[in-house]
Amino acid sequence: MDNKQIEGNIFVPAHIDDVWHAWTTESGLRSFLAPECLMVAEPNGPFEIYFRPDAPLGERGSEGCRVMAVMPYDLLSFSWNFPPTFPHIRLQKTHVCLHFVPEGQGTRLHFLQTGWANDPDWDQGFAYFREEWLEISLPRLQYRFTHGPIDWNNPPDKSQLKALAQ
Repeated sequence: MDNKQIEGNIFVPAHIDDVWHAWTTESGLRSFLAPECLMVAEPNGPFEIYFRPDAPLGERGSEGCRVMAVMPYDLLSFSWNFPPTFPHIRLQKTHVCLHFVPEGQGTRLHFLQTGWANDPDWDQGFAYFREEWLEISLPRLQYRFTHGPIDWNNPPDKSQLKALAQ
């Protein structure tokens, strides 16, 4: 059995209250993760992130995903499905866990995504999400606190995001 997981952590130069707010409010999520969303920070609340808000229903993003656990300023977990580019496994879900830890003048965010099947389509999804989370989405959170909210008409490219890690 293969025990795959995507794991990473980033330092966010912001107080834990602000980083928590970024992940647990719709305005916060729109500031770094996607242009639109539906999120209620309570167990079984929606955690729907619309990367393509103008796409047809069911192809916008994480429709159907739910908040699994909320422990303020400590833990947020949610289910996470595959994008429409993976039609055979679109409705399958993995589990994302975020842990928030105060560190100096900022916050250390620990990221973990688990629940991967041993299957070629899932392997492609794993590679896709490893890049999306670790090279784009989490660095956008850092960018949001160093440069301001993401301009969704002109989001930072990978080279700008990579420079944050330097």
